[in-house]
Amino acid sequence: MIEDAFTQSDYAINITDTKGILLNVNDAYLRLYKVEDAAQILGQTQRVIRSPFTPDSLYKEMWSTIASGQVWRGELSNLALDGSQVMIHLTISPIRRNGEIVGYMGFALDRAQQVVLERQLFHANKLVVLGTLGAGLAHELNNPLASILLDVDYLREAVAKIPDPSGRQAAADAAESVLRGCERMRRVLQHLLTYSMNDFEGERSDFPLRGLLEDSLLFVQRKLRSNGIEILVQSAEGIVINGNRTQLESVLHNLMGNSRDAFASRDGAGKWIRIDSFFAEENQTAVIEYRDNAGGIRSEILTRIFEPYFTTKNEHGTGLGLALTRQVLARHGGTIDCVSQGDETLFRITVPARRDGSVPKTNSQAEPNSQPECREMVQSSLEAHRSTQPQIETSRP
Repeated sequence: MIEDAFTQSDYAINITDTKGILLNVNDAYLRLYKVEDAAQILGQTQRVIRSPFTPDSLYKEMWSTIASGQVWRGELSNLALDGSQVMIHLTISPIRRNGEIVGYMGFALDRAQQVVLERQLFHANKLVVLGTLGAGLAHELNNPLASILLDVDYLREAVAKIPDPSGRQAAADAAESVLRGCERMRRVLQHLLTYSMNDFEGERSDFPLRGLLEDSLLFVQRKLRSNGIEILVQSAEGIVINGNRTQLESVLHNLMGNSRDAFASRDGAGKWIRIDSFFAEENQTAVIEYRDNAGGIRSEILTRIFEPYFTTKNEHGTGLGLALTRQVLARHGGTIDCVSQGDETLFRITVPARRDGSVPKTNSQAEPNSQPECREMVQSSLEAHRSTQPQIETSRP
């Protein structure tokens, strides 16, 4: 009966030795990875189906977990033998004999339909963000346009005075102003077009962390400040990330959107968002620390904020923002953790990165919830920031 259950299960099941060499697989495994005959893969390690899209940090965490005798669960992508990508939810359990680990059993569930839904939700979430940016976009384009129109009128008058040296200089200055205004509009429109593309998986490229932070504020900074929310950004130079720029930008937009909603219930001055970033040499990661004083997150809610469909916004929230944020970072080999104390909240994001001109390394950190020391480090960072902000008055609930 056990043999029948193994063979007929809808889960793709594999059994390996302690080194990960495949000893047995069921029919569902063969179908999932498009293997005609089990002999093609038995005796090999799981590297035969490994995908370059799954970061090394995930495999390190996986092996650390199962080698210690614990069950590992997670989502990753593999490659079928025909080269197609296979997205799965995987559970790996140690197999013991006389108390000693002698192998591992993996249960994989095909996530193809779920991934399609996630892509649709991710794109829908970006469209919601774009909808809220409409007023900011109008301001961003209206001001440069007004300047351009004034400068063009002046240029028409100045052309007639070209023999006058001062007239020539004034005309040159006006022309420079026109170019700056056009360049500003070009940047806004190009960025809007790029961000609105449906690219849940998307191509990756190298880009500076500083540029990512600046572009993330491109549309929202004016709107936040018009609501009395001060934004402070400090970013180190020369930090390069390889990833999907619009996906990582959506991470910051999500956090800023949550801050804006939380601040809506607060009156008075002293509202702020602070974003700091630096390079962690010890594990070759870019660290982004996002803080606000929007009222904090209650401890009973804090443990659930990354759960899909969990929201405190009633009918106005989907509960998908932070869940998708965590998935985006996981696909980049990164992490996100959160602590909250009083009115202040800190999200700490890590993403594999390199110094400009250096060789990148993969982030080997585990999921934040599996590392208590990470939480302590974040807590210390939050307290350090608070000690440097004596001029900011915050109220306690």
